Amino acid sequence: MENIKIAIVEDEFVIAEDISALLQSSGYSVSGIYSSAEMALSKILHQPPDLILVDINLAGALNGIYLVSKVSEQIALPVIYITANSDPDTYNRARSTKPNAFLIKPFTPANLLASIDLALYNFSRDESPAQIKSFNKDVENDFQTVINQNLFIRVNGKHKKIAPESILYAEASGSYTVLKTDTEQFTISQNLSQFTHKTPLLNLIRIHRSYLVNIKRVDSFDEANVWIGKERIPIGESYKSNFLSRIHCI
Repeated sequence: MENIKIAIVEDEFVIAEDISALLQSSGYSVSGIYSSAEMALSKILHQPPDLILVDINLAGALNGIYLVSKVSEQIALPVIYITANSDPDTYNRARSTKPNAFLIKPFTPANLLASIDLALYNFSRDESPAQIKSFNKDVENDFQTVINQNLFIRVNGKHKKIAPESILYAEASGSYTVLKTDTEQFTISQNLSQFTHKTPLLNLIRIHRSYLVNIKRVDSFDEANVWIGKERIPIGESYKSNFLSRIHCI
């Protein structure tokens, strides 16, 4: 299971290093530390992180708002703005880029970690801070989001990153969905239809009213079933044509 990768865009070296150390001690990975928008832009677009922490006021000709607007033209990523200037004009300009959380300097380690949690939550619901009046972890302990085709599932207060190639299948279990991977099993508080709608992974397809399978992990199939390892999964008649259209037979 990979750690969540976070890019830090901050021109104050000491603050950037402190953030980096805190993130790594809290189980996150730091994909890069950049002191300017110019330096960060190409790196982030070339190797996207899972979340961006960006100071609004950066050294150089371009600020953090410009960076986020350019990144968002090409990829969708959770964004947290860091700023010491919370005046209405700055806030409104930053808000127009639809960030997922704001962090006001000076901040505590708890503030930082809570902002990351909030940003991932808001991103998973496609909502900005202005659209969310409150954030209650007890309301929805299990939620997931897709960032750069990696699935994140919230389990016991922590986001777990699941590479799509590790997913075997998902099975309906009443109003829940059970997700099976190579090494783990997760129970998600959504029914299979909700999970399907919320999780648009290209290789995860529905083959039965009770099953989604990772098409790349199918080992064999016949008219009525597919096998993933030793697991036999039925093919529903109404889903068969879609399944066969994704399989290349010789």
